[in-house]
Amino acid sequence: MPSRRAVEKVAIAVLGSPFPNSSSEKITQLVLDSLESKGWKTYIIELSELPSDALLLRSKSDIVDSALNSVEAADLVILATPTYRATYTGLMKVFFDQFPQDALQGKLALPIQTGGSADHSLTIEYGMSPMVRSLGALVLSNTIYAWGAHWEEDGSPNDLLSSMVTLAVEEVETLVS
Repeated sequence: MPSRRAVEKVAIAVLGSPFPNSSSEKITQLVLDSLESKGWKTYIIELSELPSDALLLRSKSDIVDSALNSVEAADLVILATPTYRATYTGLMKVFFDQFPQDALQGKLALPIQTGGSADHSLTIEYGMSPMVRSLGALVLSNTIYAWGAHWEEDGSPNDLLSSMVTLAVEEVETLVS
């Protein structure tokens, strides 16, 4: 009987914060670390590092084209952003506006969003989820919205945030296997 070759699972994180080391980036890294421990290949796209003229469609860029192609090739797309104006950042908007209709068909999407309080906890449901659904992605049920109450004083995630990360990764594993 021929042996089945293991299929490589790829997750790509798209970071929409204009600042490095943001809370949304830290949560994303927890998810990526967990996925890597389960055999996933993981990659990160820092939108703030991409050429702004190309993000605004004023010019072409091989770097932006490569980032778009990487997202389309992934099995799981993680979108991570702080809350800006009660939704996701403009960086996230201009990047995902470049995809054609149904470009994420068959992809799983895990929105991760951070905010200053629980007040905007539904922004994932009213902002990021519809955006990636409009591109054909299947949005996970276990999305992650976190704020200051989800972190310990030393900056580490508390048990609730760790549990949210675990649930999201378990859902991904269930849907992919």
